[in-house]
Amino acid sequence: MKKATAAALALLLLLFCMPFGASANVSTGTVIDTDGSDGYTGDYVVIYNPATEASSSLSTGNMAGLIETEIGAKGETARPVSDEPYKIDVDPYFAELAKQELPKYKAPVEEPVRASYNVGDTHSFMIMNYSPDGLFMQFKVLAKGEHCYVWTPTSTNANVYPLDQIDPSFAQMAADMFDSKFDLMQSSFGDHSNGTSGDGRLNLLYYNIDDGWEPGQGYIGGYFYALDLLIGGMPVLNIDTYPGVTYTNSAGVTISDISRTYSTIVHEYQHLICYSQCGAADTWINECMSAAAEEICFPGSSVYPRIQSWIDHYYSQEEDWDTPPEEVEYIPEFSLENGYSLFDWSNDLPTDDLLVLYAQVSLFAQYMYSRFGNTVFHRIMDNMSNGGGLSAANSFQSICEAATGVDPSTLAKNYRIALTANTAANEYDGLYSFSMQPGYDPEEYYGVQNLYDLLCPVVFTGTSCSIKGGGAICVKPVGGTYYPPSGAAGGLVYIGVTRGSAPSDFLLGDVNMDGVVDTSDALLALRASMELAELNQDQILRGDIDGDGVVSGSDALAIMRMAMNLRKQ
Repeated sequence: MKKATAAALALLLLLFCMPFGASANVSTGTVIDTDGSDGYTGDYVVIYNPATEASSSLSTGNMAGLIETEIGAKGETARPVSDEPYKIDVDPYFAELAKQELPKYKAPVEEPVRASYNVGDTHSFMIMNYSPDGLFMQFKVLAKGEHCYVWTPTSTNANVYPLDQIDPSFAQMAADMFDSKFDLMQSSFGDHSNGTSGDGRLNLLYYNIDDGWEPGQGYIGGYFYALDLLIGGMPVLNIDTYPGVTYTNSAGVTISDISRTYSTIVHEYQHLICYSQCGAADTWINECMSAAAEEICFPGSSVYPRIQSWIDHYYSQEEDWDTPPEEVEYIPEFSLENGYSLFDWSNDLPTDDLLVLYAQVSLFAQYMYSRFGNTVFHRIMDNMSNGGGLSAANSFQSICEAATGVDPSTLAKNYRIALTANTAANEYDGLYSFSMQPGYDPEEYYGVQNLYDLLCPVVFTGTSCSIKGGGAICVKPVGGTYYPPSGAAGGLVYIGVTRGSAPSDFLLGDVNMDGVVDTSDALLALRASMELAELNQDQILRGDIDGDGVVSGSDALAIMRMAMNLRKQ
């Protein structure tokens, strides 16, 4: 059969010679260098502190003359001016406050009757933070779902912004959304506490979280506060209506959209689940899993803003999304771009630096998903629950290994490499890649097919820094090879990264590389498939029509059809 095919193909090769043009871009692949015997080679070098304690700090030594101090693009520190308000997160602050205040309160000894409500029923809730209308506010049920109540204040005072005054249909929409995501949240993270008097439903309190918002500023989109659960006896999430649901832009147009609160609800619900399961969990892992909740329930919603914060390069609808920067320069004032730990958190960082901190844990959550699937978060939660959160005896090291089978030092290292290498999923078994969540719709994000295409290396261009445990920097070595200076701490790990690149456009099928696809290319491909000719890598790229990594008889036949203009690419 092979002889017959070859004979037939040879006959065709003698009869036809018709030029045909087809171009393609093929990745040449990523190269990771961990040897270091003659330096670390790559477009970039990741310098990583493998300690799992943030208190560890290792110096890079003086890198002057060893790394590039200027690169192509600088980060754009100012977010684009927009009429749309942006959210700020106060959960880390409330988590720390709860740790201080909780010991002062005790749950009732006798459990009261579980309260159940219907649409129109009222109840007074204590609003301990950012109340627009006093400490105790009366709320009414606007919608009753299978797993939640949607409440809003009965007061119509100017600063309250009740949800039903904005749009009477919004409450049921919010209840339906939560019910539709409930099973997904439970399977991904776990169950929440009902408190002493809850009936199993979550209570969504929609009102103006009175944070002093003015147009052009950030606002508190919502929060979970552990004392609400303890003192009020029911699981409560506070969700903002102004400007979270409605606001008036600079053109005088009022915009009302309940869907702007949806990602906030699942973010805060994860905090409730985490507190219910683990008590006071460390902020970084708690925020990591809330970011995961957003992305699991609404694919793209967490990745889209966080990548922009991470690389400090912001996009707008008018800009060209198809040409993101290839690299950006670090911001010297940002702790996160100077080797800040993955395993640490600070509420005292300036706003822009804090946004990078959120980006770090959000992208780590999606790296975890890419490697282990979304069930990894439930496994982490289970292990924290069994040990009462994170502690010396129940460290993230033991939790991580139990949930993933990988020690956290190695996991964090591979994540740091992925932030720079950002490989295709089929390279290195996906070890340094990110994957979009199922259900991601590019049309919701300006047609970007894969949001990780926006991710690029953030390049350190200073002379030295101290890298904390779990932290890393990315440098661009002079001459493409990095030799650690004599003053570098001995415990640092170095990884050279040569990023996969697309070679110049070439003619697919042009095996002999003469600029046209004709019968001579088909003949050369056929001879190579019969091991009568040897091809170099560039020729293999051009001759591998079906993309299986080799040049075969079927590729030769396809090239013949291209030469005959019977097959187009």
